[in-house]
Amino acid sequence: MSKEVRNVERPVISPLDGSEIERAVWTSPEDVAHAVSGARTAQRDWAAAEPTVRRRVLLDVAAAIRADADTIARLESLNTGKPVVDTLREAKRAADCFEYYAGWVDHVVGDTLPMGDANLVYTLREPVGVVAGIVPWNMPFAFAAKKIAPALAFGNACVLKPAPETPLTALRLKDMVEAAGAPEGLVRVLVGGGDVGAALVEADGLGLIVFTGSVATGKVVSRAAAGSLVPCVLELGGNSAQVVFDDCDIDAAVESVLLGGYASTGQMCVAGRRILVQESVYERFEAEVAERVENLVAGDVRRPGVSIGPQTTAAQRRITLDAIREAEAEGATIRAQGSIAPEAEGSGGFYVPPTLFTGLPEHSSLLREEVFGPVAAMTPFEDEAEALRLVNDSAYGLVAGVWTRDIVRAHRFARDVESGTVWINTFRVLNDRVPFGGVKDSGHGRENGASSFETYTRVKSVWASLEVGKGHGFGFAGGPAS
Repeated sequence: MSKEVRNVERPVISPLDGSEIERAVWTSPEDVAHAVSGARTAQRDWAAAEPTVRRRVLLDVAAAIRADADTIARLESLNTGKPVVDTLREAKRAADCFEYYAGWVDHVVGDTLPMGDANLVYTLREPVGVVAGIVPWNMPFAFAAKKIAPALAFGNACVLKPAPETPLTALRLKDMVEAAGAPEGLVRVLVGGGDVGAALVEADGLGLIVFTGSVATGKVVSRAAAGSLVPCVLELGGNSAQVVFDDCDIDAAVESVLLGGYASTGQMCVAGRRILVQESVYERFEAEVAERVENLVAGDVRRPGVSIGPQTTAAQRRITLDAIREAEAEGATIRAQGSIAPEAEGSGGFYVPPTLFTGLPEHSSLLREEVFGPVAAMTPFEDEAEALRLVNDSAYGLVAGVWTRDIVRAHRFARDVESGTVWINTFRVLNDRVPFGGVKDSGHGRENGASSFETYTRVKSVWASLEVGKGHGFGFAGGPAS
């Protein structure tokens, strides 16, 4: 990709109607090294600050988000096409995130390790330094918070690259962090394309890369991190399954399937778009879900009667429409399809009709590849063994859902499924206290909870001889040094 022109302004487009919201200044790849260097300078002062100072900054950011949540939500909705009810909830989750990590600030402690009378041994927990955070376009404000808040809580700086299509709320969050008293340059937001992202992950001076996005880009990030030996955490999405057994609460499972497959226009890494239903209740379940899907209406979420919004980017709309055509070509049946609101047709927005497929062959690309849109596929299974085989027959392993009243089967399924998260009789429930991440092509490493303590800090061991001059510094207690 060619180098971007320094300080050029580019329009930010609303997927609701294709109109320009405002213009954002793009970063030149040549400016990335300067941003990382400046963040390193600011990070030293930040790490040296009293924990109470850092905690107060994070709490003030949370308060600022809550005070301005309505404005943030409206801007996020305009930029992503999501309903305000969703973006308002995400803004409040971002505030929760800063409050949660504020509680960690003064709990960053090491251990004292008993090593006999000759030595005092203890560990220190240190910040990793500068964290490079890269976030996608489907939940830009909340994801920005989930990268910035833990980085700052543990004494780090954060250089954040949002998706070029949705940079606006991340820029607002950076301003809030500085207004709360963080040193200038501690948080940088770099708006730009793939060349800026490449320059960031290859920059000297990083201590950690935390990436959320596609498998293809995640592999590029991983290779760059390996070249400089920078640790990285990768959350790379999924093509997740919801498994419906015949003894479950059918009505609740129907609601879950609709939520998992079509909420947020299907633009969720945790979307449960592979719907596996036991044969004995398959016909009933298919009919109920199909009826609901046929009543879904895609359109401008600011208008009444609209169920879901547009795809956030024009490129994603093309990808989803191509996936629908490909599934048909492979022999799948469109069992149900919602509509696009009349006023949305020809509006310039990025709309796709909600679609439910049945009759898919096991080799179908729709079952193999992540489709980041309002598309789901329903497949019958005979018994638990077949259900587990179908769930695990995937390159991905981010989340899975199981619906059953048999608690033994539920926990057995949770044990055996290849997934980073399993939901039993619920779906799409997340919390900052609970570790999150995937296996297989869904990535590696964990964010949230105590996992963040391990991710955003590093341990240092300190040995001090208590019998100086007696030679105890020349070997390992219990054996020779290597």
